[in-house]
Amino acid sequence: MLKMQLYAIARIPWYLLVEQDGDSHSLRLHRLDGAHYVEDAVAKAGETLSVTEPFRWAMDPSDLR
Repeated sequence: MLKMQLYAIARIPWYLLVEQDGDSHSLRLHRLDGAHYVEDAVAKAGETLSVTEPFRWAMDPSDLR
C-alpha cells in the first residue's frame, strides 16, 4: 500500500498491480483520481484485460508464468 501512496504523491497517472493467486495471476489497473487511485479494470486468469489508456494493449493474466 505504501508504494501506491508514494506513486499517487508523485502524480503517476496509472498503476498496474499484478497479483499471484495461487498458481494463477490477476491484473488490476488503477488510475489516479485526485490524490488517490481508483480501480479502472480487473482481469483474472482466463479473462483479458483490454485498455485504451494510457496506451492500447490487452493481456490475459494466464499468459504470465
